[in-house]
Amino acid sequence: MVGVVCYTVLLSLLTTLLGYWVNEQAEHRTWEALLQGEMAHWLQRGAQDKHWEDTDAVRAFGRAVDKPIPAVFASLPPGVHDELIFDGKVYAVLVEGIGKDRTVLALDISEMERQERTLFLTMAIFSALLVSGLGGLTYMGAKWLVEPLTRLSDTIGNLRPGVRHQRVVIRGSDPVETTVIGQALNEYLHSSEKFVEREHSFLNMASHELRTPITVVAGAAEVAAEQPSIELARPHLSRILRTSHSMQDLVTLLLVLARDPGRLRSSATSVNLADLVHRVALDHEYLLEGKELKLAFGAMPSREMVLPVPVAQAAIGNLVRNAIENSSRGTIRVSLDASDTLVIEDPGSGMTEEELARLQVQLARAGGRQGDGIGLDLIARLCDHLGWRLEFDMSVTGGTIARLQLTEVLSVKSEGQFRDREHGVVEVSLTA
Repeated sequence: MVGVVCYTVLLSLLTTLLGYWVNEQAEHRTWEALLQGEMAHWLQRGAQDKHWEDTDAVRAFGRAVDKPIPAVFASLPPGVHDELIFDGKVYAVLVEGIGKDRTVLALDISEMERQERTLFLTMAIFSALLVSGLGGLTYMGAKWLVEPLTRLSDTIGNLRPGVRHQRVVIRGSDPVETTVIGQALNEYLHSSEKFVEREHSFLNMASHELRTPITVVAGAAEVAAEQPSIELARPHLSRILRTSHSMQDLVTLLLVLARDPGRLRSSATSVNLADLVHRVALDHEYLLEGKELKLAFGAMPSREMVLPVPVAQAAIGNLVRNAIENSSRGTIRVSLDASDTLVIEDPGSGMTEEELARLQVQLARAGGRQGDGIGLDLIARLCDHLGWRLEFDMSVTGGTIARLQLTEVLSVKSEGQFRDREHGVVEVSLTA
């Protein structure tokens, strides 16, 4: 619209200026023809009696008529000049001769100049009306053209992740282009809903089908390990138990990564962080067998937090496991600071700055595994998924310091079954 208005204004201005220039040139030629004709007629008649009589329209000055030339005309060079003001009127003047023999013939054009100004003002008003009308029509036309696209854009902007059965409303009056876009978007939303439903179905099935056999194997191994008649097989059963527990942690973490972080709130419970860290660390004491290592606990302030406990156990256990597997002798210190950050400092076997930098890159890119545990890459992805913060630094003794900052979540406990989000209000109770 701005472009059309500017174009119209420029075109009107140029047309007006061109018309004004043409009009001035035509006027000049007209005054020149009239005055020269009048001058020729007077001179022809003056050759007989030299007499001139002024009229309301034409006046003569100079020696030929014994009338002094007014100051406003005295300095004019020979030729035709217009729009000169004398005695409150506008004149077109013809000057002939030089010096004392100069003759000036003046034509009153005041009325014509007034009509010219009126015409110019009328053209300016009509041009302004034309620009305003064209601008308004252009605006209305542009608004009519883009209104379906604007409505489609607003609808897309109001779409929210996780809300089912969202669709773009297509009107019969919408243009073909908008209809095609809306139909394609609706098909995409429908496909996405089907994909999410299949993923939810798979997760629900995998949660049962993967955990159940692992739990059965772990339980059978525990029962077999307690039998007094299988001492020779006890180490193998212990390895089965450790592997089963690792598989349980792995399945738990994989299912966590496949879920929306918001859905994990339903499994969050209140737990004493210090007790949880202490219990998980002691569960990994069996890995100290055959090594000159021991676990030592530092400051462990009591702190109640709302966490997904299985996920927190797996993350803490993996860090303890990695600290044990990457150390040969000394003391592994486990502590909690005031910012709910778990600190695990191991004596290590010496980690160079290059190796530490490579470890940080692996955590950032989720690449590489270390040890027999779940893998720091998976733990890093888990922390990023839940908004936790995991960092590694070198200690003054040459070991590694792992810091895991846990972020509390809201525990969502339902009273009965949740209704679909689009079919009613979900009533929940929140405890933080």
